[in-house]
Amino acid sequence: MKAGSIASNPNKLRIMNLLIKKELNVDGIAKSTRLPPNLVKGLVGELLKEGFIGEKEGLYFATDEGKKAMKTLKV
Repeated sequence: MKAGSIASNPNKLRIMNLLIKKELNVDGIAKSTRLPPNLVKGLVGELLKEGFIGEKEGLYFATDEGKKAMKTLKV
């Protein structure tokens, strides 16, 4: 998994920064980032597939892999 995938998209960075702090559902992420829910769903899907975030009972959170990737980006 490459941290560059996160760095290449400022919206992914915003989502990752949020999910490192707390667990949120898609609507919570959309409200916090002021991004349309459909865009958030797509980005969350990519981050899930890449292993940077996980999901439990509709709530998304940064995985250990995601936290490590963010540390390498120093953001």
